[in-house]
Amino acid sequence: MLFLWGTLITEPFHIFARFIARAVHYACNGVGINGIFASIVLYVVVVSVIILMQKFEPTKLGVFIPCAISVVFIAMLLVKAFMRRSLAVGDAISLAVPAAVALAFYILKFEKGLKWFTDTYTYSLAIALVNALVFVPIAKLGTVAEKILYITRYNDMDITSGFAGIAGIPELVWGLFLMAFAVLPIIYLATIGRRK
Repeated sequence: MLFLWGTLITEPFHIFARFIARAVHYACNGVGINGIFASIVLYVVVVSVIILMQKFEPTKLGVFIPCAISVVFIAMLLVKAFMRRSLAVGDAISLAVPAAVALAFYILKFEKGLKWFTDTYTYSLAIALVNALVFVPIAKLGTVAEKILYITRYNDMDITSGFAGIAGIPELVWGLFLMAFAVLPIIYLATIGRRK
C-alpha cells in the first residue's frame, strides 16, 4: 500500500485520513490550539484511532467498521454537497466503490472479507502517518527527493512542521522519533492479532 499511496487507487483511504486530519484541525482551531500542540494532538488522535481499530478488528464489531466508515463518509459528502450546492464527483465515486464492496460483503456474510477491509482502513491510516512523519520531511530536503517521493503529494496530515527546529533538532529526526513511538504498539497489536 505504501507504493500505491500516491495514486488514485488509494483515494478512499486518503479521504479517511483527510477526514480525521481536518476534524482535528477544526477542533484545535475551535479551542485555540495551534503550532506544536496541534501537531501533538493530531499525532495522538491518529495513533489512537489506529490502535482502537486494531483492538476492535478481532471482535464482533470489527465486521461493521467498513460499513460504518462508508455510511459516515457518504453522509458527510451529502451534507457538504447540500451546503455547497455542488457534488464532488471524484469523492463520490471514491466513496461509492468501497461502500458497494462493504455492502456486498455484508449481504453475503463474508466476515473474513469485512475484517480484511477493516485491516485495509486501519493500516492505510498507518501508512498515512508514516508518510507524514518520514517521507514528507525527506521530500522537503530538496526538489529531487520531492520528485522521487510521489507518495508525499497526497499528504493530508501536517505533523512534523510544528516540531521543526525545536531544540535544534531537524524535522526529519523528530518524525523518525515520533514514528518509532507509534510503530511499536501498532506492530505489537498486529502480531497479537495474528496469533489469535
